Amino acid sequence: MSEQSGPTLQDRFAATNGDHQSMWKALWDDGTYLPWDRGQSSPSLVDLLNDKPSLITPSAPSEQLTVLVPGCGRGYDVLLFASHGLKSYGLELSSSAVTAAQENAKTSGLNPGLYNFVNGDFFTKDWQADTPEKFNVVYDYTFLCALDPSQGLREKWAERMAGLVKQGGVLICLEFPLYKDLELPGPPWPLREEIYKGLLEAVGFVREMYITPRRYLESGQGSDMVSVWRRQ
Repeated sequence: MSEQSGPTLQDRFAATNGDHQSMWKALWDDGTYLPWDRGQSSPSLVDLLNDKPSLITPSAPSEQLTVLVPGCGRGYDVLLFASHGLKSYGLELSSSAVTAAQENAKTSGLNPGLYNFVNGDFFTKDWQADTPEKFNVVYDYTFLCALDPSQGLREKWAERMAGLVKQGGVLICLEFPLYKDLELPGPPWPLREEIYKGLLEAVGFVREMYITPRRYLESGQGSDMVSVWRRQ
């Protein structure tokens, strides 16, 4: 996440007195300061889906796998999964972000039946009237790191993930930012391998892959890792 002149992302969130949801919505509504938007999917995810197609290959020819991308932004990752034939859902807290994703998708050339963007709060079930109850795949890149650990949201994130991934399905995490000192403020809040392990093993996930990507977005600073977790 790069910064520009003026208040940093951390400054803006520090001034909210903990009301982070309103800040995320305000940033999307304004649309002029979105330092997390890289205009593309991470090449680390692109390579994973190309190198490990078994993760997104249905067990029967007639089956279509489903994927959820929480905090999907303009929907780059949703469209990437859709290009591999998955029925893909992007979730965003901000209605402005959903609109931006829908506009972006119009230029993708993909069948609109392969993707859908939904407005809602990840931690509730209100938005699931328009999606499956559980998914074969859930992908997290810059979602966990956007949650303030002091508010107990990381544990809630893990519990919610356990409820959203089908038994036998996978949670794919592009672990970020591993380079950032644990004492520094967020967002993005710093993370470590052991934090992911502690959170996800406690709710019934088993890590079956831990991969050093060949390619990164610049924001990963060569430190991102890809982990794949199977729901037991």
